[in-house]
Amino acid sequence: MSRKTRTALYAGCAFILMVLLILSMAWYNGVNPLHPRTRTYWLAAIVAALYISLRGAIFVERIQFRRAQKADDAEVPSRLSANVKDRMAARKARVAAAQKKTEQDKNA
Repeated sequence: MSRKTRTALYAGCAFILMVLLILSMAWYNGVNPLHPRTRTYWLAAIVAALYISLRGAIFVERIQFRRAQKADDAEVPSRLSANVKDRMAARKARVAAAQKKTEQDKNA
């Protein structure tokens, strides 16, 4: 699933949840959200719910994307690490990648 699709899915679910929350609050307080005197206020609440759901969905998706990026980066050890074992593992990975590249160049 792409990032935009995931963000839209999160925003849609959050918006539906917030609209249901707004309507249940109106019902609990005995207010008709479609009455002409209060319609503008409830419409403003719906617009605010849309904005909050979009911002929240973007925030959650960015956090998930960064976690996924960190997980991918954590697999490859850094050559700048303070740990000697990490530096040696990084060197071995670079040597293996270079050998693989030279083999591909010879075969091509």
